[in-house]
Amino acid sequence: MLYGTLCDAALALATAGPPVLPTDTAYWLGTAYLAVFGSVVTFPLYYTLIRQLGAGRAAYNGVVLVVIAMLFSTALEGYRWSLLAGAGALLAMAGLVVALSARKPST
Repeated sequence: MLYGTLCDAALALATAGPPVLPTDTAYWLGTAYLAVFGSVVTFPLYYTLIRQLGAGRAAYNGVVLVVIAMLFSTALEGYRWSLLAGAGALLAMAGLVVALSARKPST
């Protein structure tokens, strides 16, 4: 990952120049919020979920997370659902129910 980051940084520097960092306080507070609550707090919660459900079933949280993010965006940012987005969310939730209610395969 380090080598990939260094290659990406070198390519970006060569093609677009040095990065322009925002000076807005809200930007940096939002970044700090995401760093703390999006990583530091949630990783232990996810590992607890893995211990309780198992890695395979815990991975399905990625399906739910997208739909929850869309609901938050609807409430906080005025996102307007399209027919395609609604159908996708319903299909994702239906697939999640099917996947989590399936019996474990016999060994």
